[in-house]
Amino acid sequence: MYYIPYLPDGKYGRAYFVRQDWLDQLGLDQPDDVDALHDVLLAFRDQDPNGNGLKDEIPFFVRDWEEVIRLVTLWDGRSSGSDTPHDFLVTDAGEIAHPYAQDTYRIGLSHVADWYAEGLIDNEVFTRGVSARDYLLSENLGGMTHDWFASTSGYNAALIDKIEGFDFIPFLPPASVSGKRIEEHSRIPIKPDGWAISHTNQHPIETIKYFDFWFTETGRLLSNFGVEGETWDMIDGEPVFKPEVLNSDRAVNSQLWEVGAQIKKGYWQDYRYEWQWTAEAARKGIELYDSEDLLVDQFLGVAFSKEEQEVYDRYWPSIQTYMLERQQAWVLGSGDIDADWDDYISTLNKMGYDDVIGVMNAAYTRQYD
Repeated sequence: MYYIPYLPDGKYGRAYFVRQDWLDQLGLDQPDDVDALHDVLLAFRDQDPNGNGLKDEIPFFVRDWEEVIRLVTLWDGRSSGSDTPHDFLVTDAGEIAHPYAQDTYRIGLSHVADWYAEGLIDNEVFTRGVSARDYLLSENLGGMTHDWFASTSGYNAALIDKIEGFDFIPFLPPASVSGKRIEEHSRIPIKPDGWAISHTNQHPIETIKYFDFWFTETGRLLSNFGVEGETWDMIDGEPVFKPEVLNSDRAVNSQLWEVGAQIKKGYWQDYRYEWQWTAEAARKGIELYDSEDLLVDQFLGVAFSKEEQEVYDRYWPSIQTYMLERQQAWVLGSGDIDADWDDYISTLNKMGYDDVIGVMNAAYTRQYD
């Protein structure tokens, strides 16, 4: 089988965003560390920053519930080792482990559960879903999130006429309890999305030539920007979206998907497509993030032997299901992670966790050493 992957472009993906107008209203600075973050969220909960006389603010919210688990980084835990949620990671010792079996994760998730119990995290975090950002920002309820630079910064223009002084901007990740400041999420250089030629393909040469086209200059422009003259024009050697695309009330991505661009097939993304509709607040945020050494190395995956794949397939799906079930239960207060931890680790081992880590490390060593 020949596989051609999707190659993302760009460096940063998600960032912390805060209602700067709320901070100004309450006389608060942007939170610089985990303790200051807790204080800000308490103030958002208790001091009526939206000014409606009700205690209805949601201090911290997310569209993707996995982003609330990312808060464990504030206690030096990890939620994933790549831009894929719940992924394995490479330890400082150069070995593969899973973040949800580490003691720093236990400590971090215990605090996340405390914050949830305090009402600092959206109590519908696991059920509100992708509409959370639209609803909580447009209703002047949400105070802080962790989400994509480009799309999140667009709410300033969208809501400024509806909510007086609305100012939702990126800020640096707060320093952890040990003083570390990291942004766990970044754009991975190669994704599992793509396309492949199987042994049943009767025209492999023609197919690979077709695949290859999308990595030519013409193919890359077509797959990133759509059709020249329809969605974009070449201006001074640069592909520039037409004003009707950039100024539409529909997202640029949605318009491109309709013409077959930005589809996660095997192609090489061009970050210039996104930069054009990235608002000034996000551009400044990216520059801010770039001024610090925030990003962590990503786990790029492994290629298993047949025997290793069998071990992984036998044990890992049920292990991950158990991890996520316990994770959600602990955040919601059904159980105590500190009291349950020893039994949890014992159960993971009985389910085959050590076997999975064994084949992961064997494959990793073979592939990268």
